[in-house]
Amino acid sequence: LDSIISQPAMMLMRNAAGSTVLLLLPFVARGQDTVVPEDDNSTTIELTGGDGSETSNCNCTGCPNSDRVVVGLHKDLVSAACPEGSVATVTTLRTADTKGALSKYDMLTWNEGAFSGDLSINAPYIYRQASEIDQGTKCYEADPDVLPVIGDQTTIKVSLNCEAVICDFQWDVQFGCAELGVLTTSTDGGLQVLSDVDDTITCANPSTTCDSIASCTLEGTVSHYLAGIDRRMEHKEMYPGVGELMLGLGLGPNDGNDGQYVPAKPMMLSARPREAQLVLAIDQDSELNVYLESAGDRLNHTNWGVNTDSSMYGTIFDGTSFKEFGETKAKSYNAMSSERPNTRFAFLGDNGQGDVCGAQSMLESANGDRLEVVFIHEVQNPEDAHTACEHPDEGGGEFTLNLPESDRVHYHRTHAEAAVWALDKELISCCSAHNVYFAINEWIECRCHGICPEGGLNTGFVDLATRNETLAYCGELRKDQKDLLAVVDECDPGGECPNHAEVDASSAMRTMWPGRSRYTFAVGAFVVGLFCSHVS
Repeated sequence: LDSIISQPAMMLMRNAAGSTVLLLLPFVARGQDTVVPEDDNSTTIELTGGDGSETSNCNCTGCPNSDRVVVGLHKDLVSAACPEGSVATVTTLRTADTKGALSKYDMLTWNEGAFSGDLSINAPYIYRQASEIDQGTKCYEADPDVLPVIGDQTTIKVSLNCEAVICDFQWDVQFGCAELGVLTTSTDGGLQVLSDVDDTITCANPSTTCDSIASCTLEGTVSHYLAGIDRRMEHKEMYPGVGELMLGLGLGPNDGNDGQYVPAKPMMLSARPREAQLVLAIDQDSELNVYLESAGDRLNHTNWGVNTDSSMYGTIFDGTSFKEFGETKAKSYNAMSSERPNTRFAFLGDNGQGDVCGAQSMLESANGDRLEVVFIHEVQNPEDAHTACEHPDEGGGEFTLNLPESDRVHYHRTHAEAAVWALDKELISCCSAHNVYFAINEWIECRCHGICPEGGLNTGFVDLATRNETLAYCGELRKDQKDLLAVVDECDPGGECPNHAEVDASSAMRTMWPGRSRYTFAVGAFVVGLFCSHVS
C-alpha cells in the first residue's frame, strides 16, 4: 500500500472458486478505528494547505500518542464525561500524519452523536475554529487564541479521518471541563436558558391573515401561521437586545463570578415536529445560531451560541393547537430538568401561541422550584391571548391560564424593559444591561434613523423602517431605552463597562462546510404534508 500514491487502495484475493478478485477500498468509506503496529517517531512536518502551497511549520515533536490508520477509516479521541453543570473542553490540540508527501487527513473537533463521515444535515455541532476539512491536512497545531475550545456537551470528540492510503497519526490532545455556574450550589452563577424561537427571538411578521390552521393550510401559508403573530419587524428579523439579554442570564449577576464560569449556551424548546428536522431543525448554520454566535463574538464569548444538539422538539402527534404547543414545551422542560436534577433554568417565551400555558405548567411541575424566572414577550394584547391550556401529565386534562406578573414572572414589550427588570432582580449584571442597551441603540440608529454600522446589523435588516408597526416599535424602544440608560448610569457611573468588541456584525455569517447538505424541498413538502394530515 505504501507504493500507491494517488490511486484507491487495491487488494488481489482469490475467492472460493479460485478466481482472482480485485477489491477496491474507496476513500469515502467510514468505519471504526483500524490500528496497526505503532510508529514512535516524532517529527516536525512542513504544513501545506489543500492546494499544496506552503503555509507554515507545524510542530508535533514530542506528541505522545500514535496509531496507523488506513484509507477511509478514522481515529476518534473522546473526552471523559464531565459532571452536571460543566461542559467538556479541548485544552491541547496537536495532530500530524508522518507519511510526509503522502499525508492527507481531515480533523474535526465536534460533539458526539454521529460517525465521523457524517457531515449531513443532522451532523453534530462542529467547532470550526479547531477543525480542518477538505484541506489536505498534513499537520495541525491549534492557535493558542482558540484554546481552550469550550464545548456545549459533557463530552467532546476529536476525529482524525484518514484520506491517504495509510496515515501514521501522531497527536497530543488533552481535554478538560469548564464550569457553567448553573447548579443550585453555584455561587453568583447564571442560568441555563431555555427559549422559544418565533416571536421570542425572531419576529414572525406572518404574510397571512388566516385565523386557523385549517384555513391557513388551504391558503398554503400554514408555516407562517405556526411561526407567530408579531408584525412590528420584518419576517425572521431578530429582536434587538434579545441575544445580549440571554447571554447576560447565562453569565449571571457577577459576570460568570468574575470569569470562574463560562455562560451556558441557550437551548431551544420548540413545538416544531422532530419528524421535520430535515427542514425545520435549528443547526449551526441557521440564522438563529449565526445571530447568537455573533452576539457572543462581539462580547468576547466566542464559544457561545445555540446549543443545537440539546435543543428539544415536539412531534407531529402532539397536535397543532396552541394549547398543545404549550403542553409540548412543558413536557420538554420536565424531561430536561429531570435529566439535570441540580440545574437552575430560565424560560423565555411569548404570549402568542401557548408559551404562557407551558410556563405555568413548568412552574407548577415537580421541578418548578428550579425554574428561577420566566420572561414573556408580549406580542399581542393580553386580553387576546390564549387562556385554554393542556396539562403535560398524561390524563391531566385542560386548565385555564392564570400566570400573573410576580417575582419570577415578567411580561415585557421590549428587551430594554426586560433588562431593567432583570437587573433589578439581580439576574444579570450591570454590564450585561449595558450590552442590551448598546445593541438596541445600534438597531434604533440604523432602522429608525438610517444611520447604520458599516458592517450592517446582526439582527438581519438594515432598511430604514417605513411600516407603521415598525415606526411604533421604534417609539416603544426609545421610551424604554431612557429607563435602561438611567439604571445603567446609576450602577456604572464611571462608564467602566466595556463597549462591544469591534467585530463586524456580519463576520459571524459563517458559510457551510463542504459535505454538509442543504435541505431539500422534496423532503420539506413531504414532512409538511404529513404534519397537515394530522390536523383535525
